[in-house]
Amino acid sequence: MKQKDIWPKVSIVTTVFNAAATIEDTILSVINQTYKNIEYIVVDGGSTDGTLQIINNYKNQISHIISEPDKGIADGFNKGIALATGEWTGMINADDWYALNAVELMIENTSDNDQVCCGNIMLMGNNGFSRIKKSKVSWLNLGMYIMHPTCFIRTEVYRQIGLYDTSLKIAMDFDMFLRIKCKGLKFKYIDELMAYMRTGGVSTDVAKMHKEELTVMKRYLTQFTYFMAYTFNYLNRLRWRFFYKDPFNVKLK
Repeated sequence: MKQKDIWPKVSIVTTVFNAAATIEDTILSVINQTYKNIEYIVVDGGSTDGTLQIINNYKNQISHIISEPDKGIADGFNKGIALATGEWTGMINADDWYALNAVELMIENTSDNDQVCCGNIMLMGNNGFSRIKKSKVSWLNLGMYIMHPTCFIRTEVYRQIGLYDTSLKIAMDFDMFLRIKCKGLKFKYIDELMAYMRTGGVSTDVAKMHKEELTVMKRYLTQFTYFMAYTFNYLNRLRWRFFYKDPFNVKLK
């Protein structure tokens, strides 16, 4: 790790609901980070499957634990952000986990001028297939091409931009990133593996995902840019429906 006068605190938020099979991997990936100035916040949506018991096994290494019914993923994000006191905030959910040095990589590769950073993610299938996806900041107008589990956002940006839209069930992160982009804030891409994601989550509902993405685009894009994005998404949906052979063996709705 390179030398710095002060290593800033980084807040990490995990939202979880009934994920007893995977939550421990997520927790361990945070508490075992090579970067140590971390505030860890876990927001459980009222799990009934033993998830909370697993979380409580690590309560001495978690700064804040909330367990109560919520309105979905975005609501969990917002509860975590409300407690965050770090200079940066990252989100890593219960089906995902960080690379061992993810936070260190972020700190080493950002400057005072960066408000958002993102990197690469390894998609992991239950069938053993894996694939790296890179964040593509320049493609953001066309859809969610930034890998959210790899992202860290300066906490002050949330105070400026506002919180996640709880009416969105999949594209709440896309909405956040377009809001940030429209404010002219700076994104930093780090070409490093930052996180791992199990396939099969809510984003596999491709039709719903595209519908929410288009709703978000209409909010922030000009009419011409929206038309181009709509056309791109329409062609992409056709590709998924007729040509895409899923190597992860996940049923795409």
